[in-house]
Amino acid sequence: MLELYPDRNSPGRSPGNAGGPVGYASRVLSPRAFRLVIALLAVTGCAVGCAAPGSSAAQQAAVAFTRAVTAKDGARACAVLAPGTRSELEQSEGKKCSEAVLSLGLHPAGAPGRTRVFGTAAQVKFTSDTMFLGRFRSGWRVVAAGCKPVPGHPYDCLLQGG
Repeated sequence: MLELYPDRNSPGRSPGNAGGPVGYASRVLSPRAFRLVIALLAVTGCAVGCAAPGSSAAQQAAVAFTRAVTAKDGARACAVLAPGTRSELEQSEGKKCSEAVLSLGLHPAGAPGRTRVFGTAAQVKFTSDTMFLGRFRSGWRVVAAGCKPVPGHPYDCLLQGG
């Protein structure tokens, strides 16, 4: 099941900035994004945790993003971002994507863990990060990254698109 509202026993951090960069880091996965994920689940007929072919491809895209960020290769990281995420990042940071993505303070995600695919949406959990991806004509793209569960709320993401 896609854990948009983690249980109270999940490790998390308090809502808000939590010491990260001002602006982008203080947002929580929006109600609009939550509704989009729910709509995607309904349209695809996936009720609870249906794994679909493509989870490997979604995980590969997430791993490519985290490797690019770790290597400080902003252009390569931006190539894996969803168009809306890239656009919102450039607007909110006032910089080209390749500079902005490296200024967010994203930390190494660690080893990839469970990947769940829900039609055209996916969640990839890493040791110290959770990413949300969408499937586009060009393949899987990162919609949100640097996401941490917040008990009783959606994920708090350093990077997310509209």
